[in-house]
Amino acid sequence: MNIDKEKVKKAFRDYVNEFDVEDEMIHLKKLHTINVASICEDIGKSLSLSDEEIDLCFLVGMLHDIARFRQHTIYKTFYDYKSFDHAKMGCEILFDEGLINRFVDEEDQDKDDIHLLRLAIRWHSAYRLPKNLNEKEKLFCNIIRDADKVDIFRVAIEEPVNNVYSVSRKEELDSEITPEVLEAFYEHHAIKRELRKTMADVKVGFVALSFELVFPRSKEIAKEQGFLVRIIEDDYTNENTIRQVEGIKNELNNYLNH
Repeated sequence: MNIDKEKVKKAFRDYVNEFDVEDEMIHLKKLHTINVASICEDIGKSLSLSDEEIDLCFLVGMLHDIARFRQHTIYKTFYDYKSFDHAKMGCEILFDEGLINRFVDEEDQDKDDIHLLRLAIRWHSAYRLPKNLNEKEKLFCNIIRDADKVDIFRVAIEEPVNNVYSVSRKEELDSEITPEVLEAFYEHHAIKRELRKTMADVKVGFVALSFELVFPRSKEIAKEQGFLVRIIEDDYTNENTIRQVEGIKNELNNYLNH
């Protein structure tokens, strides 16, 4: 597929400008999108993909969260369960409503690449990928899933968690880590949303995403960023949480250094 990266960037800017660009949450998703696209390219290069495949990785990154702007504008939330499935809606906006034609001219669209693009966007935020994907489909799905997680670590540091989740700072510092969340963390896998009850749980959920990273370069970038351990650190007032956080930090450092 013929992908003009400058055209894609301009089309993305133009699309975002249709929303309230003064809104901090719109700005957050704009920056996240740009960063994820760059990380996708980085991962693609580390895997020695072709230039065309790397360009497709970039395009997936630029379009993976396209529905977030509509979601926040209508519902004032990024919670899918309070609004709509943003990955599914992204596919509808792009491929059913035709927004993809603003990013790649219709005559330049390749059927197989569009298929990969649609799959990668549809499953980028799923807890697990469908089991019936072939190797190339899994490759592109995993690249965007890794890149998305890696930039989420940055967002968790640069955008205060209590602001994003609309809770008080006191509630955040008083929070405890629930046993189910702690157990899932030490099992080294992502933590399902329904298990997370407190703000401390949310932070553990962020850092547990690191256990799901598929590619060595993804883990390298996460380590280079230096955000993971910082996400879980805070001035907690709950003694049990303070003790548990020390264990979590040790586990993360061991993971990142092996």
